[in-house]
Amino acid sequence: MTERRFKRKSAGDLVRVGVITSPGGHTPGIWGEKMNPTGDFIRTTGMLMTHAWSIRPDFARGLQEKFQGTQAVDDPRDMIGHIDGVIIDDVTALSLYPLFARPFLEAGIPTFVNRPFATSLAKGREMVDTAAECGTALLTASTWEFSESVGDLRAKAADLPAIKGYVAHNSMSDYYTHGLHGVWYIHAVLSDEMQKGRGRVRGAAYHTPDWRTPGGFVVYEHEGSEGVFHGGLHLVSGADGNAYMRILGDNNGDAEGRIPSRAGHFMYNTWNSAQLVIQEMFETGQSPQSGEELMEKLTMFLLPFYSVLEREGNMVRREELEGWELPRPSPVLMKGDQPSDSAFKAPYSDAEIEAVEKKLG
Repeated sequence: MTERRFKRKSAGDLVRVGVITSPGGHTPGIWGEKMNPTGDFIRTTGMLMTHAWSIRPDFARGLQEKFQGTQAVDDPRDMIGHIDGVIIDDVTALSLYPLFARPFLEAGIPTFVNRPFATSLAKGREMVDTAAECGTALLTASTWEFSESVGDLRAKAADLPAIKGYVAHNSMSDYYTHGLHGVWYIHAVLSDEMQKGRGRVRGAAYHTPDWRTPGGFVVYEHEGSEGVFHGGLHLVSGADGNAYMRILGDNNGDAEGRIPSRAGHFMYNTWNSAQLVIQEMFETGQSPQSGEELMEKLTMFLLPFYSVLEREGNMVRREELEGWELPRPSPVLMKGDQPSDSAFKAPYSDAEIEAVEKKLG
């Protein structure tokens, strides 16, 4: 068991957090405002962003100017010894995540890696193995995974004698940055089933005119207690529900749940619940998910991409992912001005990526 790193000495003590981020991350507009609120924003977490690093130093200095109490550093490793946890939030540099995570994992600092975790199984496995070797807590997650909807539907799924299949949908801008939320919503709901040996993904097919925009359908094939079962994920925009899933059971009934998109406590139910889980991991040194679960989530994300990019949307098997790597967000993946997400708005040059590899490698 990892020793608890955070020891509160007074009621006002906050968990000190370091971030690795960029304009394509969530720190400047969302997470930063929850940890170091400015203007009319309110604090909704017991964490404080104390240090920041970015591949582009001017961006880190901008965070220092915007968020009181935040110090920009010249090297991410300079944070070690001054923080209780680290958030890696630079999806534009996704291919570098193992390099970013390694020094913190080796130092025993609980590490949250923002979705989608890695560009390949090999790079995801590198982080999982390092965390296991060093006894350090590691987590990657969607904001959907710890919502009330997941807890309710996960319990209902566990009560079903058998799962015959499911239908689901997720609101997204593009598959790379937001389609993943629906994928990991499904995993979170079925996670207990996977631990029972019914639910592990065997393959996937992604039928879509263009993964860069809403519209399309992912078919998953799962191992089941009665052979295999299939599930379908509609990747849409503007539906009544940021995420929805109906699990098909036997003649005793089905189970369904959703994350509503209509007016309500959406931010509290998703973003804030995820941040509380991250804070708990930073305080206790215990991750809520195993390395095996993190790798299953990564597999579920990469399979549809492999299907659409390499196999014209046909069904592909999980074994085919070995040795394959998804390109990082960059012009090579863009068509016109799509995807429109911020992760693709200011891509790094190859020279910038190579400089970081040399610095941290």
